[in-house]
Amino acid sequence: MENIGSIAITAFITLLVTVLAGALLEYFKRVKPKLKYSIKESIPIDLDDKKIGANIIEISNPSAKTVKDIVVKLRARGSEIKNGGVKTVTGMDYEVTESEDILEIKIPFLKFKDYLSITSILEGKYSIPNKPEITVRSPDNFKLIEEGERADKGYFSMASGIVAPALMAAVAVSLALTTNIMSSRSEQGTNLSIAAAVVGLREVAQYYVSNDKIYYYNQGPFIYSMAKSEIDKTKIHKYGDFLEKTLKIAPRMTSQSEAALQFFIARIRSLEGNDSLANDWLNKSEKSNKDEYNQLVEYFKSESPNN
Repeated sequence: MENIGSIAITAFITLLVTVLAGALLEYFKRVKPKLKYSIKESIPIDLDDKKIGANIIEISNPSAKTVKDIVVKLRARGSEIKNGGVKTVTGMDYEVTESEDILEIKIPFLKFKDYLSITSILEGKYSIPNKPEITVRSPDNFKLIEEGERADKGYFSMASGIVAPALMAAVAVSLALTTNIMSSRSEQGTNLSIAAAVVGLREVAQYYVSNDKIYYYNQGPFIYSMAKSEIDKTKIHKYGDFLEKTLKIAPRMTSQSEAALQFFIARIRSLEGNDSLANDWLNKSEKSNKDEYNQLVEYFKSESPNN
């Protein structure tokens, strides 16, 4: 009798496990994949009698299921919206189309942990929205969640009661120590990408969006070298315009960085053959920071701008 009882219990447990496994499988089949998005609000700035702002929009797939044929539409009613550069995981395909107040991004698919981040540049005569409207579509059935939204409230509610106060304090201290550095890098890269997009240097804007370690100070020689190697000589002025826009956009900049950018604006204007304007910028550079100016003059004194 004991053997029969053991067999019956084993059979029941086996049946229960099988049923539960089948139920779980059916549940996961029915669970919708998720797409998550975030939008960083812009702070409008005045540039050339227009309002200019930049937003960083990121869309990612935090779920195990792949979502296919995704179309993201960004709309800025009453303003012009441009592509300021895209950053993605390596090898991702995408297509960006600009049309007045709409920016459309087509993504063939997003797998688990895939993401696409795009910087949108908003321009308006009198005002711009602090962020564009966003719509995300796909033939797949998915759930769209915003960054910070709790997709699984039960789990997070339980976890919040388990996390120790000491851990939360450690996280707060870590954030306090790193926020200033990271926000400074982000601000400089964003401002540089805005300036590049405004003057029509799309590849340069793309570079600044894709690079996290950007500082104003060392952008002068980089942009000057690009101007010197530019095949289309009618475009050289855009590189000088870009550095000038950067000086206008930057809310705060050290005198050393300001002098360096002004010095390389002068060299780019010399490449254009506008020596009068070049001298004006050299004078501005010397006034901004004489030590930096003298150091750059000494370094470049053996090089003619037109060589």
